[in-house]
Amino acid sequence: MKHHTSMIKNLLRAFAFSIALHAMAHAQTTPPAEMGKFDRVTGRVSVTAPGSEARVPDRGSVVFSGEVVTTEENSEAVITSMDGARMTLRAKSRLEMTDYRYDQSNNNGSFITSLLRGSVRMISGLIGKTQPRNHQVITSTATVGIRGTDFEVVVTETDTDDMRAGTYDHVFDGETFLTIASGETLDVPKDKTGLALANPREGEARLQLLDSRPAFIRGGGFDAMQLLQTRPLMIRR
Repeated sequence: MKHHTSMIKNLLRAFAFSIALHAMAHAQTTPPAEMGKFDRVTGRVSVTAPGSEARVPDRGSVVFSGEVVTTEENSEAVITSMDGARMTLRAKSRLEMTDYRYDQSNNNGSFITSLLRGSVRMISGLIGKTQPRNHQVITSTATVGIRGTDFEVVVTETDTDDMRAGTYDHVFDGETFLTIASGETLDVPKDKTGLALANPREGEARLQLLDSRPAFIRGGGFDAMQLLQTRPLMIRR
């Protein structure tokens, strides 16, 4: 009887081990989700996947969830995501496609990016319109949440006479909100700029709504976005 019980236990262990190996193999072979495609590449732009060498994209190149897009000086990249969102990554910037998933059959998904440095302007797509809580831009000092909108996020790393280090969030249309680690939140309405300071001074609020848009945040005449506005909203496979 003991021998029979031992055999059953060994078989169960072997079965469980087999399932675990199958799950690991499946996880390793499942490709990352397609995040979108490059609509325009100007200057020196690169894409890096975890554990891989950087590649140089051109118009029509695919970018996947988990990859990092980097632009050098005097360079820019315009990307349209699978749910129809539009992004322009400005010069000297790094943007990680942290978590992108999109089910075209029901418009469910997740659109989380991390702006590691520089600036990105976004016009939200269907995820931002139908599930705005699932569309976020994360920086070192704040998380930018949206409510279906057109906005620009800028990360500055050093305090200078002209600017403070932190996350700037300017809204061209719609509304966003900034959230910091303490849980404090600041609503940013249309035509306003929110700031999450990296190094607040004594007695100074970490979250601020600025009186005017900083000069380094572009406005009006955004040719890349205006061009994209005339294109179909969805990317078709």
